[in-house]
Amino acid sequence: MRFIKPMQRTSIIIIGFLSIIAGLMLPVYSQGSWFAIVAKIREAINVGDSGHLILAAASMSFLYAVKSTLLFLGTILVVYHSRLNEKVKMQYLPFVSFLITFLLHMVNSDVLDLPWEPYSTVPALIIVLLLFNRIYGETNSFIHVLIVAIQVFFAFQWVNIMPMFSIYNMGINDLSSSIKIAGIYLNASTILNFTGFAFFLPFIFSAFITATLFISYSRNISMIRENYLKESEIQQMKSKALEDRIYSEVKSLVHDLKTPLVTIRGLNSLLAATKDSGKLDEYCERMENSVIKMSEMITSFLYESSRQKIEVKDLINYVRAQLPLEDQSIEIKISLEGQLEDIYINKIRIARAIINIMENAILAPCDHFSKVIDFRVSTIETGIEINIEDNGRGIRDEDMPYIWNVGYS
Repeated sequence: MRFIKPMQRTSIIIIGFLSIIAGLMLPVYSQGSWFAIVAKIREAINVGDSGHLILAAASMSFLYAVKSTLLFLGTILVVYHSRLNEKVKMQYLPFVSFLITFLLHMVNSDVLDLPWEPYSTVPALIIVLLLFNRIYGETNSFIHVLIVAIQVFFAFQWVNIMPMFSIYNMGINDLSSSIKIAGIYLNASTILNFTGFAFFLPFIFSAFITATLFISYSRNISMIRENYLKESEIQQMKSKALEDRIYSEVKSLVHDLKTPLVTIRGLNSLLAATKDSGKLDEYCERMENSVIKMSEMITSFLYESSRQKIEVKDLINYVRAQLPLEDQSIEIKISLEGQLEDIYINKIRIARAIINIMENAILAPCDHFSKVIDFRVSTIETGIEINIEDNGRGIRDEDMPYIWNVGYS
């Protein structure tokens, strides 16, 4: 049962008591309706029309069903929201509700001297309580319970006007007996039996179908709500992952932009010191290439999903053009193995990754007089494979677990 605030609990209990009072006083305030039922029975006998008996039975069944529903609903509201549910174990609450409702019917009959039908009310109460446990446990709605309860009570009231059940003490109050006696007088006993079944079976069936629909609807709503919450959590996780990825990309981009910026800065200082027009043209061209490289890096960051079909040679030439190789002691050997097919990639992003590895290879300590870097490209089943190997000292074993950490050197 869902949590209910103290103020709400008090309001519900008050509504429960008002419902019980309304159920107990309903026969008093509806005397006109009871007299109308008696009038219909008399009219049926006078005109010899059993249709008036059916109308009288319908009116009587409805009034009894409303009274039983009000008493039952009020009892449930009080029992399940008062201090009683804290003193009695949850599995005993339905029995307590049944007992109180039964006693209320007896009190109503004894104090106001009003007839009631215990033999039809008891099974109706049992069925309603069984359905209540299922419905309220799933939907937390007393409105749903009310709709189902009134159908069950209405259905069982029709048993009281069926002459075939008289031997089981069904329909022993004055009105029910009068309807059955009038039916016998009009030779309409079969009609009353058929009409009783015609109302009893559909309304009982309808009560169970309605309860099932309420439960299914509540479960579907719960599933939709749960899926919505899960979807919201997934979206939050995706947003967080995207933020982390963007942050990582920005850090990587900033790191990669340092190389062309250093190149531009160095060449700019050389421009001020040289007067050789040939060198000036070379420096300006290299500065322009560095600016283009920076622009392409930023573009690849903004349009990371853009890809194009290029030849492997074009990718290698692009990478080769971006490497700052002023040191003559560094030798890069490039070898292409097999028939290399065109590749579908984001050229700038792939080139950035390769250039970073090549720059690390160039800067890595080496114990030999000259540094040699082997750059090999070969064909595999799913595309191409690039292997970069240098003759430097290599990475120490203790550093291997950390080489994928951003910023670790």
